[in-house]
Amino acid sequence: MRITQHVDELFLKVFRSNPCPMAISKIDDGTYLEVNEALLDTFNYCKEEVIGKTTRELGIFFARIDREIMLQLLNTYGSVKGFETLVRCKKGQLINAVFNAEFITIAGRPYLLTVMNNITAKRQFEHEFMRLEKLNLIGQMSAGISHEIRNPMTTVRGFLQFFMKKPEYAHNRDYFELMISELDKANSIIANFLSITESDPVNSNYIVQDLANLIERIKPLIEAHALENRNRLLYCIAETPEIIINEKEIRQMLFNLVQNGFDAMPLGGTLTIKTLHQEHHVVLVVQDQGKGIDESVLDKLGTPFLTTKDNGTGLGLAVCYGIAYRHKAKINVTTSSQGTSIEVHFPIYQPN
Repeated sequence: MRITQHVDELFLKVFRSNPCPMAISKIDDGTYLEVNEALLDTFNYCKEEVIGKTTRELGIFFARIDREIMLQLLNTYGSVKGFETLVRCKKGQLINAVFNAEFITIAGRPYLLTVMNNITAKRQFEHEFMRLEKLNLIGQMSAGISHEIRNPMTTVRGFLQFFMKKPEYAHNRDYFELMISELDKANSIIANFLSITESDPVNSNYIVQDLANLIERIKPLIEAHALENRNRLLYCIAETPEIIINEKEIRQMLFNLVQNGFDAMPLGGTLTIKTLHQEHHVVLVVQDQGKGIDESVLDKLGTPFLTTKDNGTGLGLAVCYGIAYRHKAKINVTTSSQGTSIEVHFPIYQPN
């Protein structure tokens, strides 16, 4: 056996068994000549759908110009390492990818060899880490000034109540009640703001509980919300394992998610609340029939004071993210023009 044939066989074996997506394509138009199983699994294609097709025909690169940029770098430097871009799978989902590329010669003709790494999970982790860092910073700042703000507010509220009870101010009672109401509203905003990153909430009490039982107990309050907003409720509550929760916080989370769902829908829309068991998690789902969340806002969900409502404070969802963090739960958001589904994944209670 010739050494070149032996090398060719080794290359083909490595190419096919490599866990990273690899492809050999034409330089001019990106027509795929050979791909490995890892690429097919990552992009959800079968081989017949890929071979003979160009990257443009398959819509692989989210920004089509990225392939041209990569070729320019190859022509300039002879190889490309660490080229990061977005690529699109068969069903449209996007992947954060890093490419390494080289020119190779096969039967005397030049081709392009690309190796891809999927770094989507890494980028999601970094995004979540940065979001939590921001929340921690906000928590540290807010804790330092909250008492300084609340103390004079409490004093003002006390004097307003004192003067409101005097007969000579009876004709101004409505004004006093309005001012006290506004002070209470401001105090509520501060309390919500503090609860975003509070590591040990006041009166915290974590217990092992069935999520379905909690929802059953607060159904009347949720249904009162629905009646007030002239919307319908649909429950799909399944039997699920027990989880460790702070009931007060989970009630607040559910109320916030339900209110957001009602606010997102027109009159007469249906809000679905369901629970399900997925592997090692119990999942709480709140799904509305609104118009969906704008893509420009989606990555910023959970940021304090971010709101698209005219009268919103932008703290409701931020509080939910804080509660989820304290429960070691994860929030996933799926949205489209037909509505938004928010899933909260709680870890199942393990007695040992």
